[in-house]
Amino acid sequence: MDESTQIILSILLVILNIPVYLFLGWIVFDTGARAADTLYDTVVSILKIIFIPKLVRVLFEMDDDNAVGLIPIAVFLIACVAITAGEMYLIYTFFLKA
Repeated sequence: MDESTQIILSILLVILNIPVYLFLGWIVFDTGARAADTLYDTVVSILKIIFIPKLVRVLFEMDDDNAVGLIPIAVFLIACVAITAGEMYLIYTFFLKA
């Protein structure tokens, strides 16, 4: 299989895994004490913590008391990469043998 086909299949796999990533994030971050109203609220709060620096959150007085730390977010991102890599390995090993 040529390289362009592998890239297209990898991108397609990542796109098809978006519901899995959202479900995993909802399970990991939406605990009973910090339950968000919807899955969308959970995803938005995680993205705010990742992309908005702490200094900006403090200056604009954003609620940072119940914020999830960076270690759980890093573990979540590593889990997402591991899920995708495992699926790619299974697809390339068992379904796309040359």
